Amino acid sequence: MLGDEFGDNPSKRSLFRDHGLVEFFWERVERHWVGTHFSVQAHRLRYPGPGLVNRVIRDRYGDFPGLVTFEEVGALLADRGVPLREVPYRAEAGELRAYWQPDAQIVVSVVEGSYYGRAGDLYRVASSSTGIP
Repeated sequence: MLGDEFGDNPSKRSLFRDHGLVEFFWERVERHWVGTHFSVQAHRLRYPGPGLVNRVIRDRYGDFPGLVTFEEVGALLADRGVPLREVPYRAEAGELRAYWQPDAQIVVSVVEGSYYGRAGDLYRVASSSTGIP
């Protein structure tokens, strides 16, 4: 689906396939691999390069010129009637904020401090394999 431009990061019980901007994750349950979640690593747009955005994605959606702000994404979602609610994100308190979209079970992470980039920039969009942000 996304072509053969990827890197695999396998272990005995998990695998994540990195397509540059987009990653997919699996876990081994007994003998079978089960897809658990995906993520769009928007923070990587800070370092644009020819291989960052997979060719198949570029061909379909065009160029990705740089970072995206949460303000931009939030406004687009609000215009479409898609609610986001802020949820606690203790793992990165003070550095990242998290917003939950319950219908899609998506977590949107936004830079708050300075460690991960510029405050207000979109950091990551990830599906939740557990339904809990």
